[in-house]
Amino acid sequence: MFGVKSKKLPEYPADHQVGIRVPKGGSDCAKCEYLDQDTMKDCEQEQFIAWNGSSAIPGKIDEYCCDFFEA
Repeated sequence: MFGVKSKKLPEYPADHQVGIRVPKGGSDCAKCEYLDQDTMKDCEQEQFIAWNGSSAIPGKIDEYCCDFFEA
């Protein structure tokens, strides 16, 4: 269809972890646009939820980040 961009999903090696613990001060869930502002412990990013199996962020929000981070 004209004018519609197809989004290709990223491909990762088998041992790649989409989300990991990170050092404080850099990119993290606390700074991400997908952080659920009501719970402050859940992610609203659909690809993260599919990978993680739930919206629950598996770590402290200032010490965890995933590939789908958006400032």
